[in-house]
Amino acid sequence: MAVANVFKITDERFSIERIEDYDLLIEVQQTRLKFLLRETNSKTIIWLEDHYLGASGSSASFELKLKNIYSQHEFLKANFWNKIEITIHFPFYAVIPNDFFSRELSEKYLKIQYPELDFEKYKIEEVLIKDENFLFLIPKELISILQNYYPTKQVRFSNTLANAIKYFETHERIQNKNLIIINDSWLEAIYIEPKTGIIKTEAVSLKSKLLATVLSEIEKNGQLKTLIFGEITPFSSIYRLIKNKLKALEFGGIPRNCKLSQYFSEVPEQRYFTLLNKEF
Repeated sequence: MAVANVFKITDERFSIERIEDYDLLIEVQQTRLKFLLRETNSKTIIWLEDHYLGASGSSASFELKLKNIYSQHEFLKANFWNKIEITIHFPFYAVIPNDFFSRELSEKYLKIQYPELDFEKYKIEEVLIKDENFLFLIPKELISILQNYYPTKQVRFSNTLANAIKYFETHERIQNKNLIIINDSWLEAIYIEPKTGIIKTEAVSLKSKLLATVLSEIEKNGQLKTLIFGEITPFSSIYRLIKNKLKALEFGGIPRNCKLSQYFSEVPEQRYFTLLNKEF
């Protein structure tokens, strides 16, 4: 089964002989595998790849395509990177206020939201963001695959939505805006609830009837500017739907804390926010 890059940027200064001088950050979605290389000393990103895994919801198909990319890649499965981090982009999470949180009940919190999910196939991870506990799921098979490729390295996992919330909270220039992240099949939103001032998060399928409801909730924020990121262009149907609801809409750009080499001048700025905003 052949694989092809959806998008690829390379810096000619990269050397496969210097793997130990680079940090590797991988983003895994149900439909995509993205990764970047960062030069450890200069903190400069010098390589980016985006592989499309297909729209199939089958876990077997997902795992096969993931393994196929690794088997064919010239250096991705190398085991001597300076640092390896994985950020997970699956729409399975729960946010529990610290005052009501009990670690022993983590699975029950998630089961309330995803009653049809087979929790035997997932590992639960927890992130504390201010006074809230962010719970997210990682497929155990994915953990096993990555540990097999990197057996001598400590592989750390994070969640893209949790990373985006942290970014939202720590960068003043976007705190008074709404954030929307579009994936191949769902939408994520981060916004301030008008009545309480609390940061709200939503993840909803692009085909769900709840999508219009989520957009209406964001619309209640008045004419706050909405920054939109992800797999979207001004010509897509989902963009037109959002534009009809949220008038002050603007495509987001590359995070300011991100240092790119000169070879990245043509990178689609809104598309790789979830990969480029990860501080690691």
